[in-house]
Amino acid sequence: MDTILQTLLSWQFLIFGTAVAAIMFVIRKIIEYAIVNWTPLSKESKLWNDLILPILPVIIGSCGALLFKTYPYPDGLTTSGGRFIFGLVAGLLSTLIYRVTKAMINQKISGAAAVVTGTPDAPVDPVQDAKAVVSQVQQTINKQ
Repeated sequence: MDTILQTLLSWQFLIFGTAVAAIMFVIRKIIEYAIVNWTPLSKESKLWNDLILPILPVIIGSCGALLFKTYPYPDGLTTSGGRFIFGLVAGLLSTLIYRVTKAMINQKISGAAAVVTGTPDAPVDPVQDAKAVVSQVQQTINKQ
């Protein structure tokens, strides 16, 4: 596997990106609460939505990578420049990492719930299911 792709799919990168998304979530909630309650500004401001929100995860990721020197970075990232770029990319992709991780967790939970309760397409009663299939076939034949 390519070294760059292997680094992007490493557990270190995924955890770091998820941490950036979590920090960003907390900062966003606090600032939006303060904007709504204590200032005459609107949280739909173009400055906030189009400039600060997209740039802040990149800043958090790169600064965090420089500050957290003992984080278990992937092999080969020993310099501060390497850690800076690692954090920069993790911050840039943090929202995507969060969405993919959330979708995977939801899929696993749905799969586990289907195993426990039975799948929605599994017949409750085989006779009743067979009658429904026959009825659908008859309706299809009658339409032709």
